[in-house]
Formats: sequence, C-alpha cells, structure tokens
Amino acid sequence: MNKVRRFATLERIECTGRGLIHGNPEDGGQGWTGWVGRTTLTVALLVSLPALPALYAQQPISRLKGRVVNDRGERLANVDMRAEAIFGSAAGPFAGQRVFTTQTNAKGEWNILGIAPGVWIFEAHAPGHLPEVVALPIRLLTASGPNAGGQVIIWDLVLKPAAAPADEARTTILRDAASAARAGRAAEVEAMLGRVPADADAEYLAGAGRVAMLVKRNDLARTLFTRALERDPSSYRAALGVASIFLLQRDFDSASRAFDAARNRTHDKDEQRFLSAAIGDLATIRVR
Repeated sequence: MNKVRRFATLERIECTGRGLIHGNPEDGGQGWTGWVGRTTLTVALLVSLPALPALYAQQPISRLKGRVVNDRGERLANVDMRAEAIFGSAAGPFAGQRVFTTQTNAKGEWNILGIAPGVWIFEAHAPGHLPEVVALPIRLLTASGPNAGGQVIIWDLVLKPAAAPADEARTTILRDAASAARAGRAAEVEAMLGRVPADADAEYLAGAGRVAMLVKRNDLARTLFTRALERDPSSYRAALGVASIFLLQRDFDSASRAFDAARNRTHDKDEQRFLSAAIGDLATIRVR
C-alpha cells in the first residue's frame, strides 16, 4: 500500500443562493497521514499560517445543480434540499463548510455553490413523498493547490422522491420515522423502522432504508435495501441505496459495481448521467 499525504491550505467559501450561508472554516490542525489501497495521492488539510497569507491555497469548490421531480417527471417546487459532506478528498477527513441547505424553485430546480471534493449525502424532502437520499463521490481525488478555484460539474443531480404509500398505516410509520430523523432522534427512528411490515414491497423497504440513512444507521439501511432487492431484484432505488452504503463505508470497488447495477436498472438519462459520473470518479481512486 502507498501512503497518502495531505498538506496545508486555507479555504474561504462564499455561497450564494437561497438557504446558503457564508462559511469561513477554522484555521489550525495537523497534517494527516493515512492509507488508501494501492494509491498515491497528494491532497490538503488546514493549518494556521497567519504570517504568510500569500502561501494560502484555496480548496477547489464547485457549483452543483439539480432538479427534483416525481415519478411522472413533474417538477416539484419548495422541496427542502440538504447536502452534507461525510468525507473529504480521497475519502479522508473533511475541512470546510460541511452542510448546505436550500429549496427548489418554482421549476423544481436547485443549486449549491461550495461543494468541495469528497463524499457527500444529498437529501430531498418533498411533502407527500418519502425522503430521497443518495451518497455520491464529488471529484474525490481533486487536491487543493495554489491555482485551485471553482470547477464546473457538468452533470445535474436529478432526484425522484417516491410517493408516500397509499396505505395510511404504513405511510404513518415512514412519515413519523422521517420526522424523527430530521429532528435527530436516531433511537426513535430505529424503533419505528423495527415496525416495518414483513410483507412490505421493495419501494417501501427502499424508502425505509433512506430514512435510516438520515440518521447514519448504515447497517440498518443496508439490511433494508438488501431486503428490497430480494423482494424485487430490478429495483433501482434499492440498488442505488446499496451503492450509497458501500460508498459511505469507503468500499470503493463494491460501490462502483453497485452504482453500475443501479445504472442498469434505470432508463432515465439524467440518472444514468450522474451514476456514470460517480463510477468514473471511483475509477480514479481504484486505478491511480
């Protein structure tokens, strides 16, 4: 295995758009050394260099755009969006503004400026729908440097929250669990998801898995996604959930295969596009 070394930079992120805020990360910190497979990388962390501002390097940030639509392709307005960085460049510690929130506009569109390299979770919360949650790599091996600047992400992240089940009793379980998840009550979420019916279909199980992801209960989420695939091996949402969990566990090879499996389960060109981008991003960390 080859050693990964990270050097010091300072970043300052200016975020514009509804719900976005100005972030100025803390200075200070230590250099970090770790291991990533058979990979040799040079990336960056933060240190304090107050006397040498000219030596500060800016962490590259990107604007990510997307849309939220229902299963019929109709755009959904006023959907709460949330993006959270889980890992930084090379899937190591993240430095910078970690969480962004915004809403979709009347055309169902959203954008976030400030997405730095790493692994991110994206959430869409639409009234009358189950939460949509996906983890994706964003320029995973892009390093900071003196010439780093804003970069363009050429694909849009199009999310499709599933409609709430018609069965009111079953809807209540997932709706209440999702509300508890957004409030950070992880223990309540686990208890509620323990009441998922044994005969639940794949869509319901995949929705329950996404709720588990909201509170970082990844083992529970993986179990629910696996059950969903057993119920319906063709389920796109279940396959995408499995891929997200592998990525959050930093199992890049399995994540790449699972993203490919999800891509093969959808005919939507937008979904295929961002899944192809994820697979390409993971290929860089596997072969470099």
